Amino acid sequence: MDFNVILWIVIMVMLLVVEALTMNLTTIWLAVGALASIFFTLAGAGGVMQFGVFVVVSAIMVFFTRPLVKKYVAGKYQKTNSDSLVGKSARIIETVNNKLETGTAFLDGKEWTVRSESDDVVLNEGEMVVVREIEGVKLIVAKEGSGIPKLVQSVVV
Repeated sequence: MDFNVILWIVIMVMLLVVEALTMNLTTIWLAVGALASIFFTLAGAGGVMQFGVFVVVSAIMVFFTRPLVKKYVAGKYQKTNSDSLVGKSARIIETVNNKLETGTAFLDGKEWTVRSESDDVVLNEGEMVVVREIEGVKLIVAKEGSGIPKLVQSVVV
């Protein structure tokens, strides 16, 4: 067997081992390029042609098939329990004042520590607010009808 064939087989096996260890869908595409180079080597292509085939096939695999495979492998984003609270309405049960670090709201049958989206806004007991985001275990809220939620802004912008 030709030395170049053995070299490409070794390269392909090493790339497959790295892929098996990382499972990141990165080196698998290079392994396909190495496989193509094996066939070109067996067909009698020179070293420059073998390397060119490796680069071109690997690039085609990375740029055209990787996004499709990642789409199917990654699946759909599923909200966590806390993500599902963004956009929901809550009722303030303790005045929210960021400067005094106070504030509690009632949402989905539970009391939550709450902070206003803006440090200058004080939300009083009984007011209805909308959850804009979650930081740790605190809900970041704004008065109902006070603009576009940050989650939506990040998608729009």
